Amino acid sequence: MFEDSYAELRAMRDEGLCRYVGMTGYPAPVMNAAMTQTELDVCLTYAHATLLDDTLEREIAPVADARGVGLIDAAAVALGLLTPAGSSIKLDHPATPAIRDAASRMVSLCAERGVDIAFVANQYSLQRPRCATTLIGTAKSRHLRSAVDALEEPLDEQLLAELLAMRPTVGERAWPSGLPENSARSVSA
Repeated sequence: MFEDSYAELRAMRDEGLCRYVGMTGYPAPVMNAAMTQTELDVCLTYAHATLLDDTLEREIAPVADARGVGLIDAAAVALGLLTPAGSSIKLDHPATPAIRDAASRMVSLCAERGVDIAFVANQYSLQRPRCATTLIGTAKSRHLRSAVDALEEPLDEQLLAELLAMRPTVGERAWPSGLPENSARSVSA
């Protein structure tokens, strides 16, 4: 599955054109297959270490740990679902109805408590997952400052427990991405 692309990336590394080889953007089964079928240095995964989805912790991190692959997390606010205003991406958000419903309930609970859901989402993703770093994207300096503060301020454990109880069932936590066959629970060579 990865023979040609990985061979080219390895050749680039051997020529000194890059120092590390990584992969991003695929569902967990493909990320895990890539880590077991190649010698990746790093994987970047998005929206798999959020209040809504713990796929990084449950499925990706154990394989990465066993293979010595560094993990980077991104999309702590689930492409905007875990913000007071909701997602503003131009295309249809890929989240399933179960994920959207859970996000809506989480946003409502935080609003009732006077807490910024995006801050809590960043706290969780920055402080909890088993990865080297978390990418926080923003176009506003106040959001960047908030993300830095989220790294340092302790999580409200009671609120966190209430939010995590709202997650969809395990089989419904990750939205499909890419080709349907790549979202299957196992991907073979």
